[in-house]
Amino acid sequence: MGHIVHPKRKTKAMHNILLHERRRLSARQMLGACIMTGMPYTKGARFLSLCGTKPPVKSGVMRQQRFCDDKIRRLKSISLMLSRKSFSGYLSIDARWTHRRNSPSCTVTALDAVTKRVLACVNINHIGGNRQHAQYSGASNNMESAGTRIILKQLKKYNILKDVKEIIKDRDNKSVSDFKEFGVSHLERFDPGHVSKNISKDFTKFSASHKTVEVFNDKTQKIEKIERPFWGLNASLSMWLWSCFAEENIDKRTKMWENCVYHYVGNHSFCEPHNYKCFEWQKGVNSIQLQFMLYDWVHKWTPIVSKVSSIGSTCMNEAFNSKIACYLDKSRAWKNINIRVNVAILEWNDPEHFLGDIQKALHLPPLPEDCVKSFEENCYSKMILKKKLLQKVLKNRTNTKNSFRVYQEEIIKFSSPNGNQKTKTLMTLINENYILFIVFVFN
Repeated sequence: MGHIVHPKRKTKAMHNILLHERRRLSARQMLGACIMTGMPYTKGARFLSLCGTKPPVKSGVMRQQRFCDDKIRRLKSISLMLSRKSFSGYLSIDARWTHRRNSPSCTVTALDAVTKRVLACVNINHIGGNRQHAQYSGASNNMESAGTRIILKQLKKYNILKDVKEIIKDRDNKSVSDFKEFGVSHLERFDPGHVSKNISKDFTKFSASHKTVEVFNDKTQKIEKIERPFWGLNASLSMWLWSCFAEENIDKRTKMWENCVYHYVGNHSFCEPHNYKCFEWQKGVNSIQLQFMLYDWVHKWTPIVSKVSSIGSTCMNEAFNSKIACYLDKSRAWKNINIRVNVAILEWNDPEHFLGDIQKALHLPPLPEDCVKSFEENCYSKMILKKKLLQKVLKNRTNTKNSFRVYQEEIIKFSSPNGNQKTKTLMTLINENYILFIVFVFN
């Protein structure tokens, strides 16, 4: 008569067998995969359970964080040094907060507006909340100014501040006193895209506040009411503004901007070329008072228009911020953002070789050729955003004892009826969503 095994012991034994059959993963590989995919440890562990791989213990992964942080920080320093050697002189500064409101952390980056490479980067972390590398205790809306000051110190330390020709930033960055301290206040320039939006928004308010205007008619010698006198000028003013931004000479740009009132009433003697024609602002032609009102509004924005850069913008900073968003999701609270921002810098400055450099620095196995080829053919943001395919698999899976069996059942639904192609189909599914997990784990 055979030996009778208790049902609970039998379930536990089978669970241990399944865990033993799964591939083991090192803590360093797990940390690298979580960093590269922008996922926390818990979500990465659930994903590995789906793939049939036993995740390492969280404490072991956290012990490898300092080693990985030091190695990646050295790679980032080398990348920034190479960027500073090819500096063109046009600097663009912008910031990104890790949360939508009352953010505890902020990343301020300085890019070369011509070569599009990152020159300097500062992570401002608010003290509290058990956050690592915390050094700031002020208001969150002043983090961008504090980071700009640190970046100016770094540029002065590396002796490239004297080579700066323009410092392009948004109007939200209130760093006038810092620019005066470092002697670069005359190099301050504004981003044309943000200035165009600000002027368009202000003109909308100006037009809404003058829905009905009383003007004196010279012909009838009476006071008349004009409804919506500035209605329809916003789009034309925006086009005229961008033509002003294209002019590099500040004096010509200022005259061109202030003479737009004459342009709309049919007087093109101040336009270049003189034969340039457009629709006539009929209400302004019939009333000099409306012309003066529009001119006062235009003259108010003249100092801002004269300081807009005609060469660079902060568009590349916004693109780099979206790259950081792949590693730092705003819906999560991150205790250490430095290592993830450093990886984003490496990918931005050298997208072709940054994976191999990180593999060598962390002493991980070499990358398979098919993974490298697949990574080059796909967009990283597309991989991160395609998480909906696994939402059904990863949702409401809290029972750890039966999780592996449930994952296997879900995998079979996505797989081919042929048992030999299940692994290939699973790898294709993972490749479409988290290709970097294949790079760092399945090698």
